Amino acid sequence: MNNRFAAVVLVFLALGGAAMVYQSFDPPVSKAQTSTAPSNSATVNASASGSSSNTSAIPGFNYGHAKLENERNTIEIVDRLDQSIGSIKAKATQQSDTPCDPSFSQIYCEFIRQQQGSQVAQGSGSGFVIDDTGLMLTNNHVVTLDSDTVAQTLSVKFHNDPKTYSAKVVGRSPIYDVALIKIDAPGKKFSAMNLGDSDTIKVGQKAIAMGNPFGLDFSVSEGIISATGRDFSGSSNLASNVIQTDAAVNPGNSGGPLVNSSGEVVGINTAIISPGTAGSGQGQFAGIAFALPINLVKSILSDLKNGKTLDSSNVTASRPRLGIGSLDLAAYPNAILDQFKLPANGMMITQIEPGSPAEKAGLKAADKNIDYNGEKIPVGGDVITAVNGTAVQSVDDLRRVVFDAKDGEAVTLSVRRDGKDIEVKAVPRVLTTK
Repeated sequence: MNNRFAAVVLVFLALGGAAMVYQSFDPPVSKAQTSTAPSNSATVNASASGSSSNTSAIPGFNYGHAKLENERNTIEIVDRLDQSIGSIKAKATQQSDTPCDPSFSQIYCEFIRQQQGSQVAQGSGSGFVIDDTGLMLTNNHVVTLDSDTVAQTLSVKFHNDPKTYSAKVVGRSPIYDVALIKIDAPGKKFSAMNLGDSDTIKVGQKAIAMGNPFGLDFSVSEGIISATGRDFSGSSNLASNVIQTDAAVNPGNSGGPLVNSSGEVVGINTAIISPGTAGSGQGQFAGIAFALPINLVKSILSDLKNGKTLDSSNVTASRPRLGIGSLDLAAYPNAILDQFKLPANGMMITQIEPGSPAEKAGLKAADKNIDYNGEKIPVGGDVITAVNGTAVQSVDDLRRVVFDAKDGEAVTLSVRRDGKDIEVKAVPRVLTTK
């Protein structure tokens, strides 16, 4: 009897985008972008029982045909926002660099090169307008091809608009998978979406996903917020507190908005967990989708507008830090752990920056190295085992909590010092590198 195994993969949702095994992924906005409407309030005030009433937020639509208030709310939001959603197509052209046998003549090599021609890489996704100048947010993987090469050509098309508009990348953050593009459409009146507050969303709250799955022109799905605080952080992504939803999203939904019942954007649809796609790389929705929280995007929006490309180094420099170097105890031999009464998990502090929050909190760095089979292993320093009650098993665990702290907000560190467990208060700060 043959066993069949369905691989579970995390699929980033641009058409043709790469798949990643789920277990392996190791500044305020302008007043125009901020809505004052309550995040859970319904925006349609039509009577729930008025089946014969023709008075509605949408001219000519008889709300009596929508039996549920939730239907009315969704219809009104879609009608109001459909012109804010764009379908993005990205294209990069590269000349074939297949070498020609040096024994052939140059004329023959040129003939081969012309026959091979150029190679075209294409991708597509979604985006949404955030101001009246045509700035649009999307995912970085929508506008980059061939291992983070920015597409040479970007085009945007809007629902019920026959025109196709060119666009260019303004700024992007590969480490957060966010990009800001500018649409070249002189004279076009853009309809901007309001950016909500993703910190206030609750599990069970209504969620509406909009975009262009599988290249289809404008599609809407509805579900709930299934979970918050999911973690993408690892070597290739710093996003934490990611939103999980069961609103159906599929390849091509990347970069589209996830909105609440007030029509405010609370996240950017980015990835799904999908079974059985490890071979093809094409994800299929299985009820679990992820959206980047919009507050994370707001925190870097001014940098994106200024044309910056935010990688891990400059993002890290802009976030609150303790100012330490550390080493994961998982890399320590058991003999060393036993000899120095170290816990099985935690981060050994190996370095403390002068004048840093760590130094002010009295934390101690390793003061000696033990030679073990030719390797130098630092010991004698504080070991951070938890932060704010959350266990620390890797630098990502520590970084996640500290990065999410507000500048100047204290965190409680559980520390193993000289074989004893103590608690230390530290105040992470944004540190300026001189």
